[in-house]
Amino acid sequence: MDRWLKFFSAWILGVILTAVIPSHQVMGQTKKESVMLTKAQIMEGAKKEAKLNISPAFDEKSIPVLVKAFEQKFPFIKVNWTSADGIPAYQRQIFELTAGRSNLDVFSTNIAFWSEYFKHNLVKNVNFKGMAQAGHINIHREMIDDSGVVVWLGSYTGVLVYNAKLVPPEKAPKSWEACIDPYFNGKFSVDTKPNVLAWLTPAWGAEKLLGFARRIKENNPLWSRGNTRNLTMLTSGEIVMNCGNYVHSTQRALNQDPNLKMVVPDPFPVSFHEPEAIYAGAKNIHSALLWIEFIASKEGQQVAESLEPGRGSFLIEGTLTNKLMKGAKVSLCGDACRGTEDKLMERIATEAWGFPKVGYEPKK
Repeated sequence: MDRWLKFFSAWILGVILTAVIPSHQVMGQTKKESVMLTKAQIMEGAKKEAKLNISPAFDEKSIPVLVKAFEQKFPFIKVNWTSADGIPAYQRQIFELTAGRSNLDVFSTNIAFWSEYFKHNLVKNVNFKGMAQAGHINIHREMIDDSGVVVWLGSYTGVLVYNAKLVPPEKAPKSWEACIDPYFNGKFSVDTKPNVLAWLTPAWGAEKLLGFARRIKENNPLWSRGNTRNLTMLTSGEIVMNCGNYVHSTQRALNQDPNLKMVVPDPFPVSFHEPEAIYAGAKNIHSALLWIEFIASKEGQQVAESLEPGRGSFLIEGTLTNKLMKGAKVSLCGDACRGTEDKLMERIATEAWGFPKVGYEPKK
């Protein structure tokens, strides 16, 4: 869904919420309140709560496995979970959270509606940084975003992928330059939702990125939408290279087709992902803290990586992204970059490529 539709949806949602929910009914807390607990208090409180309601950042296939691992570690906590998938689902969730009709303790803060969560005071003012600094909660401090109340529990990264059966060794791509190399003219694909390219902004700046995007268009790529589509075209021989694919999607394909090869480009685009926060109206705050701490831990990350290598946090030793980053020049899309990601994708799609919107699929 393109940026303008997201913006319009968020605006409509904000108007509805403001109109139908009096300010005194909005769930939240004053800025002065802050949750700061010791490890002993967290454990004692969680045992009394004995339950947890979550809507995590991970997908429906991953959540049950993560929940099972969490319950094995904390058998005194019973977890109930749901999953929000897609913009309409997140809109409904925000409405329920704002109206105080949700029983959630932990939820995923979707980047498309980031400002809405704070505008309506939906996030509990938890002092993650203070508790981490004091050793009361074991969360890598760089996982905690600038607001201090949201934790990034995973990461997405971008690579080049090619079919070694169709590309001779001397022509194998080594860097982003391959995307503008005449050898690959008309024989490579580019996703029309250019997340991966947008993540190069911290290293290159917006103007260099837009110039590069224009040169990509001049090299006549096959425009596609979706990582799976790109990989299918590679396997079938419809293309010989892809310019910018997610690592976790690519890793799945590598396990199935030995002819596919992955190249970590310079710079290597890495983005914070899988954000989770505690709901302002949470009833089980102590259990919620244990959940976020567990997923952020090496133990929890190993579970996530076992399900889909490449989606775990790059900050945790042993994850695929952490390994790929070693020795690489990284373009890290952090808080500021994620906040402008949609705008950058729109500029690439409309200004550099001439499409009417992000994710446009040209007729063949």
